[in-house]
Amino acid sequence: MLASDHGESLHAALQLYAATGELRSFFNQIDNIEPYGPGDRTGPGLDSLEHNFAGTRVIDVAVWPSAAYAEAQRRAAIVETIVTQNGGEVLLRSVSARRSYLRVATTALGLDDLLNTSVVELVRTPPVPFLDFRDWRSIDIAALTRAQQQSEVVGVLDDSPESSHPLLAGLVLSDESLGPPDYQWQQRGTHGTEVVGRVAFPRLHEELRDALPLTAVGAVRVVRILEPDPARPGHPPRFPTFATPHELVDHAIRHLHGTYGVRVFNLSVGYSEPFNDLHVGPLTETIDDLVRELGVVVVVPTGNAPAGLDARTHSGHHIINDKPEYFFSPEHRLAEPGPAALAVTVGALALSGAPAELPGRVGWLAAADADEAAPFSRSGPGLGTSSRRANKPDVTHYGGNTVINDVGNVVQNDLGASLVSTSTQGSGGQLFAAVNGTSFAAPAVARVAADIAYTYPDASANLIRALLASGAEPTGPAKTLQEHHRRSRVYGLGLPTVERATTSEATRVTMTYDGSMPVDTVQIHPLPVPEEFRRGSRRDRVISVALAFDPPVRRQRREYLAGTIKFDVYRDIDPDELAAILQRQDPDDPSDIIGDRRRLNLQPGVNRLFAVGGVVRR
Repeated sequence: MLASDHGESLHAALQLYAATGELRSFFNQIDNIEPYGPGDRTGPGLDSLEHNFAGTRVIDVAVWPSAAYAEAQRRAAIVETIVTQNGGEVLLRSVSARRSYLRVATTALGLDDLLNTSVVELVRTPPVPFLDFRDWRSIDIAALTRAQQQSEVVGVLDDSPESSHPLLAGLVLSDESLGPPDYQWQQRGTHGTEVVGRVAFPRLHEELRDALPLTAVGAVRVVRILEPDPARPGHPPRFPTFATPHELVDHAIRHLHGTYGVRVFNLSVGYSEPFNDLHVGPLTETIDDLVRELGVVVVVPTGNAPAGLDARTHSGHHIINDKPEYFFSPEHRLAEPGPAALAVTVGALALSGAPAELPGRVGWLAAADADEAAPFSRSGPGLGTSSRRANKPDVTHYGGNTVINDVGNVVQNDLGASLVSTSTQGSGGQLFAAVNGTSFAAPAVARVAADIAYTYPDASANLIRALLASGAEPTGPAKTLQEHHRRSRVYGLGLPTVERATTSEATRVTMTYDGSMPVDTVQIHPLPVPEEFRRGSRRDRVISVALAFDPPVRRQRREYLAGTIKFDVYRDIDPDELAAILQRQDPDDPSDIIGDRRRLNLQPGVNRLFAVGGVVRR
């Protein structure tokens, strides 16, 4: 994009670069310079429009930002002229120097002209929320039917939920606070009820949208470790003051596991600042110790990175104009306990990429498109000081979105872009609330992990985590990040589903092994390959390997994990012959003893840590 001098400054900079080499750190990264054309201006929804349609279609037109309001008016006038001259109509307009948007009804010829107009940045069909707020905002319990699906119980460590909510009746099997009898708890906040709703109703949004019975899956047991903070605006959750956070979590997990046999836990807690990558705190280490000692699955969020009213992050990036770059800034890194190596760390995706549809709203934008990383979702990398560091987040799930209004200010909990969960007012008023945050992505993944545990009741925690990893798939927006390390720092392995994690299909088979092995040893697992797979076809053939393990951890070590593990896949070799070759391997020599075509060249390499406590390769 050229500056307002129509390329003069770019021309001068290029001449300086050619003559002296100055600015090479910028120009050496440029592969090509191309005109900004119709393809660049084609936004979501236009592919579904037929350009030879009769009459008019409604579209939204974004105009390039201007240096002054007068220039913004001039550019908007160009768009309006094109629309009216082609038999269309301007329906809504929002014009400012920083951002100008027009909603127009245009003909096919008008659309073609707009896509070839230099002042136009993007043309798209009007964004539509995933769920219309009128389908849930004032709905009465009499209009809803609740079905029940059996599954594993999830242990929830949070604020106390509103158990009298009509949709949560019978789903909260226990709600305990393990503090001293004389501790004066604050009045219940909203966070626990909203988190429990995300665990209990994993298909809530689709079922509300399609007017289906609401399906409650499994149940929860709760230990209260959070309460509203009366000293902070909005009274966000805090840990109670009678114990340290790691003591609270340790006591709660041991109690639920020892008393009720709970194996899957959700802990929707994230500190307010990025973690220090030199060492982790006691809460993170405690979670890792509990996972290893008790054989449990603990799900935690990445934490939320704040943005100011002006929609800028602490790194100074704008959450729309500068994405995805702010995800890679130090200010956007994980918050504890997100770096926990043996926990499942969850980032947030946007379920809805559009604000609520209300009269007069034009120029209001959701910061993330549907299935794209939410702007508040923190990112990796995780722990470690080498290239083998464990990546975080492990997976992502839906956690809401942020909206910016027509004057560029952030709007919290917009009814169209946010998630929906159970409300603390449900026992006598509004059943649902709009929520946003990685706190609400984590419990959805805890539900998936619990469903895996229910399907395979004898599975270890490591196998549950490995199946969770193999059941994840990158969303469309994640795939646009071509460099794998950048994609994994924002999206991890992708969005997990119960179906992918627990079932095989005609063209996809999952095989599992669950066991243990001594340090400095090798295990060989023959892999049966169907003849159809071996011969191949025009379509890609994929072997995915998910490996989860639970080494000891120590905060005082240079490398937080006490051990590493890797795998290789070989072909055209007998297992006995392979064993004989591997027995000659020097444990202190990291080089691969087989380097020919028999060793598959998996991408990315087998030494890169991706999955929860282990590695995943495709």
